[in-house]
Amino acid sequence: MFSTMEKKEKNVIRRLFLWFRKKSGNDLENSLGYEFKNPEYLAHALVHRSWLSGKEIPYWENNERLEFLGDSVLNMLVTEYLYKTYPHLPEGDLSKMKSVIVSGQALTKIARSWNLGAYLRVGKGEAKTGGRQRDSLLEDAFEAILGAMYLDSDIKQCRKFLEKHIFPNVQEVISEADFINYKSALLEYMQARSLPSPDYEVISETGPEHCKIFEIAVMFDGKEYGKGKGASKKKAEQEAAKIALAEFQKEEKEKTNAAFLNVKPPKVTKRSIARAEKDAQDIVKGKKK
Repeated sequence: MFSTMEKKEKNVIRRLFLWFRKKSGNDLENSLGYEFKNPEYLAHALVHRSWLSGKEIPYWENNERLEFLGDSVLNMLVTEYLYKTYPHLPEGDLSKMKSVIVSGQALTKIARSWNLGAYLRVGKGEAKTGGRQRDSLLEDAFEAILGAMYLDSDIKQCRKFLEKHIFPNVQEVISEADFINYKSALLEYMQARSLPSPDYEVISETGPEHCKIFEIAVMFDGKEYGKGKGASKKKAEQEAAKIALAEFQKEEKEKTNAAFLNVKPPKVTKRSIARAEKDAQDIVKGKKK
């Protein structure tokens, strides 16, 4: 016999399955290039936690566990692909490439090409604030779908899925990316000079909830060294750190040049000239011997 909780869970899954089939038919699966044997997995992958608010449904019925699984599958398969495709690249370069390929920006771009936001189950409040088009929700749903696909099939199918949607665009994604982590570069620069770490201050947040623009400044010793804008705090911090690093390097160069120009030549006196002449004569006499 099923417990009351188990019955509710089965009803939720059933409702999700029926909703998904009514909502999408086979449109989303056609975009994915894969037809689920158990469509409830896919339906489950589209449930954001906000949809469960106020319902007598266990919190784990959202897509976060599938996202956790899909994230691991994605990282493993991308790592495998890079290892085999670029046999002469060092580990550091491979790691940088992987971080770009599995980044939210890359996954969100693909999710939007499927119109994935239209299929997400989100709460009313989330929907009103544009949650269906929020980058973070689309990225999470992409990974949840990959996790659902893994449960519905196997790792070979997931690899085939990435060969269709991600691997063909690897060169384009990499060429557009800036591999330098400017926050880390700035921190290393400061530490090498025994200086304290700079602070990052949020100057402003503008735009609607689902499409915010952040402006962040790098502060050091009460002075602003760089300011950056971005669709996320992380991007704004990277831009600010890039500008700040250039400013610190410029200041250091100017101080070095100033110090060089301020170096005074030794004072020339009659006594120093006479001593130099005597030293020269001694050297000449030594050579004649």
